[in-house]
Amino acid sequence: MAVQASKTAHPAAGGRDAGAPLRKWILPVLLVMVSAAVSQGFVRFTFSCLLPAMTGDILGSYSLAGLFSAANLGGYLAGVIVVTSLAHRVESTRLLKAGLALTVAGVLLVAVAPRTPVLFLGMGMAGLFSAGVWIPIPAIVAAHVPRRHRGVAFGLATAGSGAGLALTGPMVTLVQRVFGDDAWRQVWGLEVAISLVILILQLLLLKPGRAAPVAADRLRRRTPLRTVLPGADVLLVAYFLYGVGFSLYTNYLIAALQEDLGFAPAAATGMFSLLGLASIFGGVVGGRVSDVWGRRGTLAVMMILIGLLAMVVPLGWGGVLHLSAFAYGLIMMGIGTVLVAYLGDVLGPKEIGTAFGVATMSLGLAQLVAPPLGGWLADRTGSFDIVFHVACGSGILAGVAICCLPSTGRAVVRRRAARGPSA
Repeated sequence: MAVQASKTAHPAAGGRDAGAPLRKWILPVLLVMVSAAVSQGFVRFTFSCLLPAMTGDILGSYSLAGLFSAANLGGYLAGVIVVTSLAHRVESTRLLKAGLALTVAGVLLVAVAPRTPVLFLGMGMAGLFSAGVWIPIPAIVAAHVPRRHRGVAFGLATAGSGAGLALTGPMVTLVQRVFGDDAWRQVWGLEVAISLVILILQLLLLKPGRAAPVAADRLRRRTPLRTVLPGADVLLVAYFLYGVGFSLYTNYLIAALQEDLGFAPAAATGMFSLLGLASIFGGVVGGRVSDVWGRRGTLAVMMILIGLLAMVVPLGWGGVLHLSAFAYGLIMMGIGTVLVAYLGDVLGPKEIGTAFGVATMSLGLAQLVAPPLGGWLADRTGSFDIVFHVACGSGILAGVAICCLPSTGRAVVRRRAARGPSA
């Protein structure tokens, strides 16, 4: 999104380098891609894969496990707020390197935690500083990549999160085959080792790029979101509801497969890896579909479908579980892409940053609330069925709410009318 804004607001950016060959810009893109695999793959999803083992060994209940997941996601939400405020003051590659180093320190704390307080600190620290990796990525891509290649470049960078998710499952399976089904510290330790290699690569190879000029009034002016985005309240509520369902599904899928459906640990983590594999391609697929069908309709259908897919787990439809997990991964990554495309269609370049930041906070708040709720429901009922019922209902309600948004064409007309002919 920030990349798209740079295209419109700063036509000079990348001008003389518009035809730069792949070899001139692919290295920084690959470097931020592997950084995203750490911050959005390992940090966000490893806990879900290890939930049964960690609950049995150190946490003791799914209610407490939900609180620890919330610590990670709450830390990320706080990090988004802090890093967004720092982004225009600190050079992007420095911000990413510092964020990655501190994220690795948090993961290390998780791996060696002797007791739950240290574990809680490590989870929160990893979540907090992972935002320092993720938020600077669009600016780094924009500074290194010519304008006409930025769509592909940003797609590659964000695919890192799906790649990290896809890798997590096989890593857990491999480690638990060697050390036993209860092994979890070794998994986090392996991720620390991989992340350290990636950090060293960033420190040695990732250099500051040529930043696009930023108008001074962009740093000073803050326009209320409701003024520039018709239906802002509806969008934020819908994204919150989607976040609740998404967070419940991804946090408790493996636990539900093992405890309710009798899956072996390797089979359950394999399902999660399938979801991650699909998510690598979800952004491209979702964006292309929305180009043809329109943003609002595509977004509504995707959210309703993701709710319905959550019901496959409590219904125990073993024959389609793998297909449903693949479809879920494809759609969940596509939803974020289509949302950014909707904002890009409706808003001018000066407003997109504010809108996307607020939408990210709405999603982060949902991810903060949902895991403790899911853990409490699982403990109270002795099953994860009700957790996935809630995930289903949240997705469907989100899709219905999206239908109340103005179409992109009408939203642009309303925004221009509200702001006058100079908008």
